[in-house]
Amino acid sequence: MLHSTQEDRTDVRLPRRLLAAMVLVAIFALSLSSYVALTRALQYQTRDEGPNAGYAVELSSGRLPTIDTPVTTDARRYPQVVEGLGTMVDEPHRHIWTANHPPLYYLMSLPFVAAAGALDAPQVMVVGMRLINAVGSALCVLLVGLIAFEVTRREAVAFLATGISASCAVLVTAGGHIANDGVAVAASSLTLLATIRILNRGLSPGRLALVALAGAAAAGAKAPGVLTVVLCGAAIAVALLLRDHSRRGVIRALGASAVATGVPALATGWFYVRNIVIYGDPTASDALLDKFDREPNGTWWQVVTDGSLWKDWYERLWVPLLAEGYVVVVDVLAVVAAAGLLVLLVRRRIAEPADQPSSAAGWLLLTVHAAVILANLVGFVAGGGNPNDRYLMPLMPLLATALAVGVMALIDLIPVGARESRAQLAAAAMTLALGGYALLIFDWFVSSTIYAGRLPNSGARGAELVVAAGVACGVLAVCLAAWPVRTYAARQPLPEQPAARQQGAGGRARRAQR
Repeated sequence: MLHSTQEDRTDVRLPRRLLAAMVLVAIFALSLSSYVALTRALQYQTRDEGPNAGYAVELSSGRLPTIDTPVTTDARRYPQVVEGLGTMVDEPHRHIWTANHPPLYYLMSLPFVAAAGALDAPQVMVVGMRLINAVGSALCVLLVGLIAFEVTRREAVAFLATGISASCAVLVTAGGHIANDGVAVAASSLTLLATIRILNRGLSPGRLALVALAGAAAAGAKAPGVLTVVLCGAAIAVALLLRDHSRRGVIRALGASAVATGVPALATGWFYVRNIVIYGDPTASDALLDKFDREPNGTWWQVVTDGSLWKDWYERLWVPLLAEGYVVVVDVLAVVAAAGLLVLLVRRRIAEPADQPSSAAGWLLLTVHAAVILANLVGFVAGGGNPNDRYLMPLMPLLATALAVGVMALIDLIPVGARESRAQLAAAAMTLALGGYALLIFDWFVSSTIYAGRLPNSGARGAELVVAAGVACGVLAVCLAAWPVRTYAARQPLPEQPAARQQGAGGRARRAQR
């Protein structure tokens, strides 16, 4: 039923050199998250680290917690968690309020919980759970670049989108805490990437398996992953039906969609049914709002039309709340990108530019996915939920790609040198500048009062060397992206060679006749 299509033989591939550069940019982001993971004191409530750690502790004892399960009080084995527990002024905050999340991230953390107990080293659990999140956030940085290439087919846009996402403070600093966001956004982005490849290149068993497994991880890490799974399954069905209306095509489309959505449903559906039974809804949102006596923030329409909220959300993705002096950079980036997108729109209206073909289906999927995530988030905020900036992390594939496309549209107007060479140099230069900007934000963050102390013995863990290695990787990535690619013309056969071959063939034929 599944097979590769003709598009497999004509698609554009990402050069290995550029892929290596994008991996190095992701490692740069990972180094900053790792520094936070290795050094910052446990943030019990600010980043939900206390209840997230308590969730893993409960799982290690063979129990799946609820939002009313108390956080562990074992001060000998989990001193940082219990110390944070003592700072809570009310009983609800001493519970595992994050138990409405599915357990994938916490199951991944169990080896670190066990190692902390076996080694009598409580910090192993804290750092280990943080590093899982950091790796997920770094994978998201890489996946953003791969998605950008799939929808634009431009190397410069892919590299710049990777650099833009690596400069995002939420991905970097939030990635250094005990949270399921990194795993969730990486799995969600991988599901989108695998789906876009099916839309662009056709259906194959490998691509469908990747969609199903990544979707299971996305739904198993956080509730918004379910929305991604449903949307990607629908996109696959529609795309295949549009290509083949025959009875066989319909069966193939429905079968592929059933695999893409059925595997995640079988793997994670039981948890959401459990939430419905216990709390009355799949995400326990209403139960949590009641638990913490949250008041509505207005109607859905009032939240949607609150321009200051959207501006604040965008800026907080890059700049922490108290670092207002740095916000001008991301505002300028938005203005420049918007101007470039407008120029690109006008150029396409006047005359189709000689670009490599982009993926209209991929753009549509990213746009609809962003709209669905935002609609869900707006409803949560309107009901009284906290408008946390890290909830916008699933939008990074669309946001970073759109910003990169807009900037590159203005670079394309510069009449100097070859178009792609100019674009690659510009993408490398801007990524270098964004990396420096990320380091400025990072330095402000770790030096500020909101860093709130450090883990015991964190100075002896070589965290500074980790950052230094990450910076070296970032610089190497920029050099790889900017290095000119030499091309060689294929060797042409000599004029007499075809004739000689024909004569040889004719002689053999005559000898055979004799």
